[in-house]
Amino acid sequence: MLKLCRPHQAFNCNLLTLILIAWVLGGCAGQPATPPVALLTSEACTTAWQDVERQLQKAGIQDAQENPIPGYPYLRVNRTLADFDLAAFTPAERHDWLYHALHNGQRALHVRLARLKKRHMFDPGWLMHCAKQQVAVLATDSRQWADLVSNVKVPDAYLDWRRTIGAYPLIRPVLAYQVRRLQASQLRMFGAQTDNPGTHQFSPMPPGPDTALVTSILNHERSRDRLGLPVFSQEGAEKLLSYHAPHLIMATDKPYDRPGTPRWKDSRWEIEPPARAYTLVTQVRWQNQWLPQLVYVFWFDERPKPHPLDIYGGRLDGLIWRVTLDENGQVLIYDSVHPCGCYHQWYPIPDRLRLNPDAVGDEIMTVLPLKTPDNHQAMPRPVVHLASGTHYVASVSFSAPPKPITESTPYELIHYDRLRALPDSTGMHRSLFLPNGLVAGTERLERFLLWGTGVLSPGAMRQWGHHATAFIGKRHFDDPDLLNRYFVPVQVSGQIPGVGQSN
Repeated sequence: MLKLCRPHQAFNCNLLTLILIAWVLGGCAGQPATPPVALLTSEACTTAWQDVERQLQKAGIQDAQENPIPGYPYLRVNRTLADFDLAAFTPAERHDWLYHALHNGQRALHVRLARLKKRHMFDPGWLMHCAKQQVAVLATDSRQWADLVSNVKVPDAYLDWRRTIGAYPLIRPVLAYQVRRLQASQLRMFGAQTDNPGTHQFSPMPPGPDTALVTSILNHERSRDRLGLPVFSQEGAEKLLSYHAPHLIMATDKPYDRPGTPRWKDSRWEIEPPARAYTLVTQVRWQNQWLPQLVYVFWFDERPKPHPLDIYGGRLDGLIWRVTLDENGQVLIYDSVHPCGCYHQWYPIPDRLRLNPDAVGDEIMTVLPLKTPDNHQAMPRPVVHLASGTHYVASVSFSAPPKPITESTPYELIHYDRLRALPDSTGMHRSLFLPNGLVAGTERLERFLLWGTGVLSPGAMRQWGHHATAFIGKRHFDDPDLLNRYFVPVQVSGQIPGVGQSN
């Protein structure tokens, strides 16, 4: 076990030798402290990180949210970072890219150490100080940078060998037919009036800041790094998330229709109060500019089965609601998906975006119409109506919630990383997600029918970065080019306003 301790001042031996001996022999007793990192070599720093990784692997502690880079255990990349032309970067651009990769590595380190029984034996502060020293060298060393670039990979969420064995070309027409039937039913259902429009409302807590404050945040914090990625302070990001957080209207007040908090009980995950949305701020590219995206993840205890052979029901269900803001901080488009990667739906702001049919081909894209206020600049937070049990998005509106609402419950906004290290009844922490990115116990019967699509366990809940959203072709919810790939701006009177018209 690695222990990093401050050498006694009376020692006359070489400091680096003492530190290396401490790593090999187990070090001295007591809490870890921070030695003078500047004296450590690259090899010594990498050895320290590799030792931590070995201990985590030995304890079976992994995390699949971002991809580690072989040879650089302190760096992790997602689809956005892997999408850049890294070989063409200047040293300044390398620096900013490495900052994001190191930040991902730091988050992964903290959530994994939180799950380690003897986590007090490691000093994450020292490890990160050491890693920052290595990153500073990487940004200027072209040889090391070329080695790093050759190891940056984020695999897609599809298993091609399954498509080969499962005769994917033969089943593809059948899949297309079934998905189009589902799309048609969603279009019929969306916005339809019902006798019971909602009985329980869930609203963000605390109430979001007013428009003037958010405008001030955007004006003062509207900055981009040298990669073009939007940058917000933690407080600014929290204000934006609070301002755009949706109201949820549930059709019933049944236990499986109440968003909540995952807890490990009796060897399985259950969703209990309090109501929460787990949040992330991500990015997407639109017309050669990076735009911020606000992500809200809600969890439900189950999707109940109407009968034992229902292929879609099972433990845990949820909704991921995403808001894409334009370069001026105004809403460009909403979209939603379930945590299984199923039922991806788009809700473009009218007169701004439209689906590009030439880009879609035979893929199935569900684009649903929105009726928004005339003044898009001051658009209130959306009211999202969910169907009972299935948690399908039944409609999205921007007016006061309909009557009768028999109960209203506030929900908290919590960082998504909390799901990667949740406290259990023993005083320890465990991740909601397995090392492969799935949630244990959430398998659906549909996985047997859809095995040949190449999607790992279709219907099961999964971690951010692992949401394959299409059975026809390949598509990922966190694809940084998703908007460019499928949408074009609507032209009005020869001009291109903020963006577009829904289909």
